[in-house]
Amino acid sequence: MAQQSVSALQANAEAALQDQTNILAFKKLMIVFSVLSISLIVSYIDQSALGILLSSMGEDLDAQATISWAATSSMIANTTFQVLYGRLSDIFGRKYIYLSAVFLLFVSEILTSVARTSTQLYAFRGMAGVATGGINALTMIIVSDVVTLRNRGKYQGILGSCIGLGNTVAPFISAGIIKHTWRLLYWILGPCAFVCFVISFPFIPLSIEKASFKSKLKKIDTLGTILSSIFVIFTLIPVSSGGIIFAWNSALVISFLCIGGVAFLIFLYVEWKVSLLPMVPFRLLKNSICSALYIQIFFSGCMYYAQMNLVPVYYQVVMDYSVIVSAALTIPMVAIQAMTSVITGFIMTLTGKYGYIIAFGYFSLTVGTAIQLGTFTKNLNKGAAIVALGLQGIGIGCTFQPSLVALQANSAKADRAIVISVRGLIRAFGGAVGLAVASAILSNTLISNIPEDVPQSIRDQMQYSVYSIPDLSGLTIHQKDLVLDAYALAHRAVFIFYVPLMALSFGLCFWVQDTGLERAEEKREIPTELTDVSASDS
Repeated sequence: MAQQSVSALQANAEAALQDQTNILAFKKLMIVFSVLSISLIVSYIDQSALGILLSSMGEDLDAQATISWAATSSMIANTTFQVLYGRLSDIFGRKYIYLSAVFLLFVSEILTSVARTSTQLYAFRGMAGVATGGINALTMIIVSDVVTLRNRGKYQGILGSCIGLGNTVAPFISAGIIKHTWRLLYWILGPCAFVCFVISFPFIPLSIEKASFKSKLKKIDTLGTILSSIFVIFTLIPVSSGGIIFAWNSALVISFLCIGGVAFLIFLYVEWKVSLLPMVPFRLLKNSICSALYIQIFFSGCMYYAQMNLVPVYYQVVMDYSVIVSAALTIPMVAIQAMTSVITGFIMTLTGKYGYIIAFGYFSLTVGTAIQLGTFTKNLNKGAAIVALGLQGIGIGCTFQPSLVALQANSAKADRAIVISVRGLIRAFGGAVGLAVASAILSNTLISNIPEDVPQSIRDQMQYSVYSIPDLSGLTIHQKDLVLDAYALAHRAVFIFYVPLMALSFGLCFWVQDTGLERAEEKREIPTELTDVSASDS
């Protein structure tokens, strides 16, 4: 009875939330869509440019041993707040929560540009993670409000190409500004984010009734927010630092993991039996298709974020390529991802199907990561590397947006904001875990393979120069090869980590049944005067 009572209260609370569906005419849709796309590109430039800048940041702030925290802190913050955005937008409206995220990105970029210590840098990168998480989630949520489920594949696929575009240009921007100072990137992105805020204000539709701010605050799942934050922070800090900064059996690592585990268990109970508007409703996980999709999203997040940060490091450290060449060699993945996102989006809109696209995507990711494992050695074959990254780009393009559309197709219409934010949480948490684990694997493998036959000064530097290589000018050819072998082995250990994740994701495709992309109630929601426009647009 108690369980039924809680379920009934949760259902009543969710039913009281206003439906923010607002199917737009084509011209208005294009304006809103363009505004959202620009902000999304800026946010992904912010995220993707960091990989090439890590080495320069570490040297400038004398933080070579811990500089990976610039990326990890952003991912932790992104993960911690990602799931909150869905409910906040349900309560306060999409427009205001979206604008707050864009403005926060502007503030964090300016603060990052003036950071003077590594601690300040990590804190400001954390702020940026909160902002980019909000922009990513709210962009998809707003699009799901203004287009039908059948058309979401097309429009969200185009948004996926914007992500690919941001990932493509970011390395070149980094390569161009790194000759001057890494701070220049944030001097540029700050004003860009402010412009996005200004142009978004008049065009993003507001589709929620006015109510007192106090009454809205009461609807927030405060306890769930606190517990989820404790879980994410206290789990990812030891995962990313274990064996590097702190010993795995240290009191700090053990206590943090215990605190994180307890917080997670309490969080599950609170979401199940206490919160009236839970951030993660348990019914989302009862659907076997959604559960399989969420596991796939977690695994692909692990691989994708680690790959985006570590591949440029591999090119620069192991292969001694310039920043420009390193940026150019990441194009096969991100550019093909962008093109594939658009193509798969239109295919889903035309066919109303998504299952075979997702399966093909994870097959491509499995093959691509396997080829990478055999290719990315000290004697790199560039042709094979392009093939490996190209297959990964196809796989990401076939899974990133199609998985989101599939989740919405297998969930209630009222849950679309929550489905998107939970998907963002799981992907960001997977990315944070993947980046932390990859950094730990990279560092620990490098330390365990430091050659004995090199000067002690070089050995000491290698322990604190995971993302940059020491000066080898005084070494013999044999000693240089030994050092490069150590770095190559460290990266290979990370690439091994990717393959089983993608193979398991491909296996889960057998549970992802294709239920189609048609909803009768959405057809009734389209105003009569939009019928012709919608038909021609499809």
